[in-house]
Amino acid sequence: MEPAADSVRGQIQPPEGRRGRARRPPLAGPSDQALHRLAGWYAIALRLGGSVLFTAVAVLAATKQISGWWLGAPLTALCLWSAFFTWRVRRSGLAPAVVLADAAIISALALAQQHLVPAVLIEDSTTWMLPLACTSVYILQIALRPWLGLPGAAIVVIAYGLGAGRPADAWLLVVETIVAAGLVAVIRGGARQADAIVAAGLETERQIRAQEARRADEREQHRQLHDTVLSTLTMVAAGAFAGPSPALAAQADRDLRVLQGLAGAPAVPGGLAPLTDLRPKLERAAASTDDLAVRLKLVPVTLPSPVADQLVACVGEALRNVERHAGTGQAEVTATGGAGWAVVKITDRGRGFDPAATPPSRRGIRESITGRMLAAGGRAAIASRPGAGTTVTVSWPA
Repeated sequence: MEPAADSVRGQIQPPEGRRGRARRPPLAGPSDQALHRLAGWYAIALRLGGSVLFTAVAVLAATKQISGWWLGAPLTALCLWSAFFTWRVRRSGLAPAVVLADAAIISALALAQQHLVPAVLIEDSTTWMLPLACTSVYILQIALRPWLGLPGAAIVVIAYGLGAGRPADAWLLVVETIVAAGLVAVIRGGARQADAIVAAGLETERQIRAQEARRADEREQHRQLHDTVLSTLTMVAAGAFAGPSPALAAQADRDLRVLQGLAGAPAVPGGLAPLTDLRPKLERAAASTDDLAVRLKLVPVTLPSPVADQLVACVGEALRNVERHAGTGQAEVTATGGAGWAVVKITDRGRGFDPAATPPSRRGIRESITGRMLAAGGRAAIASRPGAGTTVTVSWPA
């Protein structure tokens, strides 16, 4: 499930240590998250590129009536803020606090524009302050929800109108705000619709996979019955045992344990296998190794019960292979996933091997890991080379 699940759940978040500090708008799904990340880069380009461009324009457009101190201090502050804005957005994303602070700084510059821009440019509506204010309006709309982005844009618009001395000159900013907010709303709506379609498809796929796993479990039970109970009854009916026999008693005892195991198997309500927690099963598999120290990195994962048993069996086989063949006393098991999907990696830093050179007679990986996962509707992959350790990845669904 790694490709589908990761694409749907996305790996487009800051590292764990930073995620807790970043306060972001609620993101509905992976498409919304991808848009948010793209918006971050767009905001950086607007703020950083705009500050460099408009600083140069402001210096070139300055006249003797503009004080060098009045012009230099705000432009320096703008450049410093743009550098901080870039660092902060790259580190923590488009947090509302940073976006609103940006709007406040641009509003302050707009209020002081009569000290920064020649009067003739303000009168002709050719001031460089107008496109600078537009960048703030765009950032507000792409970064924030309308209930916060529109009031923030209104503050920038009012500040520009008051700073220019003619509030009517801010009409272009009003139009820019409406257009930007409308476009962002349409894009976000489409992203959420795409997320809903993909999520529905994944849920359908999960149910199909669970049904396949249930049928595979039924076939396995039929095989066990055929190989044990039915075989014993056939031998008795054919007269293979003329009288009381210790061999027959031992075989019947083994068959009884098989029947008890089948009777104790959980029911499958509604044609779907129940979901079971994978973590305790993986912990028991790791604890079953005697001479191997296993480090676990697990998150809550639930799978259909038959699938969970098959996946854990693969993990156990991989750990036993490490214990027997890797020449190291340590291994790591990492599990990622969620409800109905999982990706488990077993990694060691041992001697490694060449999978392509494994002889056909060696059936452990091919049957006990790869074959088992394929039969359960999953997938297994082995990455290794001599001297570089081995990573076994098992995932469900495939």
